[in-house]
Amino acid sequence: MCELTNDELWLVVRLYTFAFSPVILGLYYLIKKNIRLNTSIILCLTFFICAAGFELWLTYGLFDGLPVSERRSEALNCAIPQDLNWVLNSLGDVFIVWIGLFLVKKIFNKTINPFEKWNWSVFFVFLFWFVGQNIYVEVFIYHLQLGVSGDLSWGPLMPLGSYYNPTLFEIYGRPVTFQSQLTWVLMTPIVYFLAIYLNNKSTNQNV
Repeated sequence: MCELTNDELWLVVRLYTFAFSPVILGLYYLIKKNIRLNTSIILCLTFFICAAGFELWLTYGLFDGLPVSERRSEALNCAIPQDLNWVLNSLGDVFIVWIGLFLVKKIFNKTINPFEKWNWSVFFVFLFWFVGQNIYVEVFIYHLQLGVSGDLSWGPLMPLGSYYNPTLFEIYGRPVTFQSQLTWVLMTPIVYFLAIYLNNKSTNQNV
């Protein structure tokens, strides 16, 4: 309907899949009463932190950047309306954090409580997953709409904006940039501190 190319259609399918996955899974686990309150709080906070930290800024070009509607084709603007863009991306971020929490629990559940106190091994598992997935996203999903370095807005979790955004390396000729990766480097301790704080708060309340 929007006259998408094959690459654009694949981008749209992946974006909507990632965005609706946490909604569907969340409803399923709520109905089954099989999701911890701490996890629910972290996921809800992730949505708002990512939205306020970078997704809204990137979508609307709020501070010295171009809105996403000017960084991609009209076909993509048709399939992903600008006012929906930040919501879908923030939901996708929630799914990424949910997977990260799952991975950490699976890796460490037989050795330590990964959310009892700061542990560098846990931190680096989070970091590897968050940055690794973001490299994939930048190279294989959002290369059609990121624009060039000077097009991206400043944001609280993109503190250098487009003023300093060098290309770190390239994959298949597509750049992996400093600012795009910095957002998830900064998100890593935020998510981890939240998990530790909520775990210890619930533990203390149960004593």
